[in-house]
Amino acid sequence: MTHTRFFDGRRLVAKLVCFLAAGIGTFSLINPPAAEAQLPQTTIYALFPSGGQKGQTVEVRVTDGKDLDELDGLWFSHPGIKAVTKTQDSNGKKVPVANTFLVTIGNDVPAGVYDVRAHGLFGISNPRSFVVGDLPEKAEAEPNNTPAQPTAMAMDSVINATLQSATDVDYFSFPGKKGEKVSVNCRAARIDSPMVALVEVYGPDQRRLVSERDTFRHDPYINLTLTQDGTYLVKVHDLTYSGGAQYIYRLGVHKKPHIEFIMPPSGTPGATEQFTLYGYNLPGGKLSDWSIDDKPLQEVQVSVALPAKATTLEMGEQGFPHEVSADGFSYVWNSPAGSSNPMTIYFADGKIIRDEQTKEETLTLPGEFVGQFEAKNDTDAFRFQGKAKQKYSIEVFGQRNGIVMDPVIVVDQVIKDKDGKETFKRIANVGATSVFPDLGDKLFDTRTDDPYYLFTAPADGEYRVTLRDLQFETRGHPRMVYRAVIREPKPDFRLAALPLYPQAVNTGGSPAGITLRKGDSFKIDIMALKQDGFNETIELSVKGLPAGVSCKAATIGPGDNTAEMILTADESAKPWSGPIEIVGTATAADSKKLERVARAATVLRPVANNIRAEARIARSLVLSVIDEVAPYQVVADVAEVKANQGRQILVPVKVLKRTGFDEAVALAWNGVPKNSNITTQNKTIAKGKQDELFQVFVKENAKPGVYTTYLQSTVDVSYRRNPAQVDEAKKEQAEADKKLKDAQAALAAAKKKREEIAKASDKTAEQKKTEQAKADEEIKTADAQVKAADAAKKAADKKVADAEKAAAPKKIKVYAPSTPLVIRVQPAPVTLSLNVPGGGALKKGASIDVKATIKRINDFKGPVELTLPLPPGVAGVTAETVQIPADKTEVIIPIKAAADATEGDLANMVVRAKADFSGEALVDAPIKLKVTK
Repeated sequence: MTHTRFFDGRRLVAKLVCFLAAGIGTFSLINPPAAEAQLPQTTIYALFPSGGQKGQTVEVRVTDGKDLDELDGLWFSHPGIKAVTKTQDSNGKKVPVANTFLVTIGNDVPAGVYDVRAHGLFGISNPRSFVVGDLPEKAEAEPNNTPAQPTAMAMDSVINATLQSATDVDYFSFPGKKGEKVSVNCRAARIDSPMVALVEVYGPDQRRLVSERDTFRHDPYINLTLTQDGTYLVKVHDLTYSGGAQYIYRLGVHKKPHIEFIMPPSGTPGATEQFTLYGYNLPGGKLSDWSIDDKPLQEVQVSVALPAKATTLEMGEQGFPHEVSADGFSYVWNSPAGSSNPMTIYFADGKIIRDEQTKEETLTLPGEFVGQFEAKNDTDAFRFQGKAKQKYSIEVFGQRNGIVMDPVIVVDQVIKDKDGKETFKRIANVGATSVFPDLGDKLFDTRTDDPYYLFTAPADGEYRVTLRDLQFETRGHPRMVYRAVIREPKPDFRLAALPLYPQAVNTGGSPAGITLRKGDSFKIDIMALKQDGFNETIELSVKGLPAGVSCKAATIGPGDNTAEMILTADESAKPWSGPIEIVGTATAADSKKLERVARAATVLRPVANNIRAEARIARSLVLSVIDEVAPYQVVADVAEVKANQGRQILVPVKVLKRTGFDEAVALAWNGVPKNSNITTQNKTIAKGKQDELFQVFVKENAKPGVYTTYLQSTVDVSYRRNPAQVDEAKKEQAEADKKLKDAQAALAAAKKKREEIAKASDKTAEQKKTEQAKADEEIKTADAQVKAADAAKKAADKKVADAEKAAAPKKIKVYAPSTPLVIRVQPAPVTLSLNVPGGGALKKGASIDVKATIKRINDFKGPVELTLPLPPGVAGVTAETVQIPADKTEVIIPIKAAADATEGDLANMVVRAKADFSGEALVDAPIKLKVTK
């Protein structure tokens, strides 16, 4: 039978569109060529194998990536997984085997999925997934491209494999017995592979029994009861027959427990509670009421101790971006038959009530109603008691639980007459409401079809909530488990942090670790997922930074959902690698302090602008500082400023130039929303210059809030890649040259010795013959040593040439952010307008009278003081401080130019109004002045 269960085709459709657009011929969805280069940064796309058995040591190779120079370690998100570089003997020395490591997995490491990163000359890489299991593992044996040459695998084992190239098809065989319940589990998308895996199983009679794709989080999973004794065949390929080094997968054939879903899907943080596991091969389990494709599921009761901290997220499997706002932890059932597949158990928000099918449950608030749309036309309902004029929020977690569904919320007010007869008044019918917008700008898509509804109860009494899937008439599945959460509004937030490879703005995105050079800055995008109307200021900070690395203030203000944090390394920073945490703190409306640690995020593959990236939730956030000096660094001398509406901010900016760099640096402001009504000034700091003054103007109609902005630099840099490698190669060359000369000298000495024996007059013929034979052996040995030394010298010469070629100066584009500027926009007490005579023409030694008019706003009624502050670069222009009393709105300001006043059009000139309005408030009005002789 061929079928695809519970198929979610979003990933497949995206790939097929690209495939068809490419004309089906030579097709690559991986690593589109970058438009412009950037300073090297370690990046990995694949490693092999992508997992191992606990208690074992496995050889792991980084098989695809870029800037993989001098990889010296692997870093895992679990401390019980250790890696050392594999070495081999070379000329009597132990030398590293390129990109290859021996990974030891401790017996105490729980089965599950972890992050692995590579570290090398250019820092720590982006993460890739690494699976820890309890079954024996091995690699596929090529060739295995036909049914006649499968790679044999034992029952209860895992094969690590790669689709080596386009059109590659892999075959595997395993022994089976009639009646055995077997799981065939293919991990591809769940370990960051671009592969859309299709798996087929054939029986001993060569008949195809099943074909699967995208049945479990974009990967195939097959549960099969074997029909006869014999050898079974498994066929694996990519749906579009793509292939390459990144097309890795893990194929497991086993009789271990497999969990399809857990009920309830959530539990109380810090409590030990009972859960029912539903799946196959569950030791001690009994048949449940559920079946999938006519295959009955087993169920078993387990007791689980939940972690106490309710605001964390540790996904069981690969976490999709739209799941990042959920809270939960990874759970693996360690049964007598082995460990199960990892699942996520979520943290409940209140008492949990399970749908019982036969009646409408009553929920106490806050609470969770959990159920499943197990069949077509399934609808579930529950009731709760509401109070008049009280607000209630209802949201359903379906897609955010990793389930393919599109839930709908229907709310009715229950009205009873005097006889108790019920009628229902419809209040709302709510479908997908985009609980969160696409905060990651197509790189980390936080949108979801899960519905959210906030309403105010019109009267005291009972309310009914009915739930269904939008496509309930055509689909239903036991795996469609949901959580419906109802509560009085509880404003809160979660954070996600996305490091991005430095590149030009609006050109897409690529995977990245956080790597800083000495005297360098790195940008991280922060997304705030806000709950129940949360609209307070979130202050962002970083924990765990090493000495010499800092992060200036960053904030997500009311009305905003994103910010950018800039990490900066001093020139004195030492090489370092380790985990860090980004933390957001806020004060809720009820004065409660909230602290939330950001969930890490990662892009999986490079993607062009306006194309949605494949991305996932990462399991760690890691920083490295490398021992290389950045060619330049842009520093904004102003870190934070409070500005009233109608205020000019002048930002002195400096470019610190190093290592001989002295090119022009183009700078453009980023991070200010288009509708903020804050204007910025972009400039280029010319070649040979280091300083420039930038103007930011907060207009009168600027939206109050907190804005984090920075200057994005674009510059051509002459860069030498790893010049130290040249020095090391020359050392080896010198050693090889000396060995060659020594070997040549030894050969010459051996030949001379033979000649002397031949000329000797004091030796018999027999003695000469014996000694000459011995000398011939010495010559032969010395000659071999010369040839070996000569080969080593030529290899060393080539190594020097290659190193010099690699280190030759090359022009590359560099995009580095400046240190950030945080602008806190506050309401203004007045607006200020100017009437400047003669267009601002002002002769030296003369003056003009400028009429200033204010309009008091925001209930301000006090006096105002006016001044003429001089910006840097302007001198000799003055105005006396004048006052506008509380009962006046106009005043004349005489502005004078001294004989030595700065000539020409004066930049950045303003008249400044100062008032006492919740502290000192400053409002500026630009004024054009041109000083002439």
